[in-house]
Amino acid sequence: MEPFVGQNENQSLLTVQSRTAVLAITAMALCAGMAERRRVEDELQQQKSIVEAANRTKDHFLAMLSHELRTPLTPVISVLESLETEPTQTGDTKASLAMIRRNIELETQLIDDLLDFTRIARDKMQLRFAPVDAHQAVSNVVEICRAEARSKNLHVHLNLRAKSCHVTADAAKFQQIIWNLLKNPIKFTPEAGDITVSSDNPSETVFNVSVRDTGIGMEPEVMQRIFDPFEQGNRSFERRVGGLGLGLAISKSLAQAHGGTLTAQSDGANRDSSFTLSMEALPQGEAASVTSKAVTDRAQQALKILLVDDHHDTCAALEKLLARRGHLVAVTHDVRSAMDAAVRNKFDLLISDIALPDGTGMDLMIQMRAMANVPGIAISGFGNNGDIERSLQAGFSQHLIKPIKLDNLEAAIDRAVTGHVTLAPSN
Repeated sequence: MEPFVGQNENQSLLTVQSRTAVLAITAMALCAGMAERRRVEDELQQQKSIVEAANRTKDHFLAMLSHELRTPLTPVISVLESLETEPTQTGDTKASLAMIRRNIELETQLIDDLLDFTRIARDKMQLRFAPVDAHQAVSNVVEICRAEARSKNLHVHLNLRAKSCHVTADAAKFQQIIWNLLKNPIKFTPEAGDITVSSDNPSETVFNVSVRDTGIGMEPEVMQRIFDPFEQGNRSFERRVGGLGLGLAISKSLAQAHGGTLTAQSDGANRDSSFTLSMEALPQGEAASVTSKAVTDRAQQALKILLVDDHHDTCAALEKLLARRGHLVAVTHDVRSAMDAAVRNKFDLLISDIALPDGTGMDLMIQMRAMANVPGIAISGFGNNGDIERSLQAGFSQHLIKPIKLDNLEAAIDRAVTGHVTLAPSN
């Protein structure tokens, strides 16, 4: 009652009224503040929903674009591989076929880089970790790239000295890092230059692999942005060699996802450059266990294969290549005709596209597994993690992403008939 001491009745009433007014104004301000907060929250939620819807639309568009771009490449590369085995080729023919292959692989890599960059940017890249022989993976990449290096008269030197060379990694993504580190110097090193791929152990628990070249080098300002997306360093070379400039950005993100680092070093323009991937090395005991599980290649037996794809050129090209390997191939173009063929014949293996006119390859796989325990390989232009998981859940043991290379298809056939499941995308 202290505020009212010494006040008459009218003064007390005025005091109460003024304080009530202050409280009312404060309450109104609080309500207005709460309403404004709710309005802002609703607006943020609405903006979030719009962004999420836009991202879903973008993901769908990229998936469809990838499928439409990849599918026509499969018959092209299949016919190319068939022509490359012809014994009557002239030197000019071989050079032309090599040029075709380089450009097909370039387009495929551009598609893969764009999709990988999108997945990484949205934190949707899923990795399948397992012990990996890093020396074997590096050697595989070097052998794949040697032909392109020779076409530029580049000398590739392999110097793998690390004693601890096993790491925990996603095998496909680890090779992708090495691929990008090697393709860049092949692209930017002038003719007759040298590229050296080496490994070492700066300590017992660290594995390093480095790629050094005698190429165009990098100035300090280029070094600062070399791992930025869409960056290729020297602008004049960028216009000449093409590409999206995503390889190093993707590789650095993949290295970090593996708990490793990717660093660059150069003494300046027209001097040597090097890139070093550093990862934790597995202890020797675990490495020995990995080595003991290595499986040697074995000759494939002739199989009765049901090939299903609504892209007729793809079917014709793959049928020819598989028949050359001694397999008996039945071709259909939709789920219904495939099931009719499966009722009349006993097949050893199903190879099917996912998107079919009257259903999906997953529907077909489920139905065929209900009839008989037939292994299956999915071939598709769709290759995100969700697509692969759905294929595996339907019963496919492999999911190959178009364009399909014969070597990868043969390896997938071998794994499928021996019961090995591949969880990572491959093509």
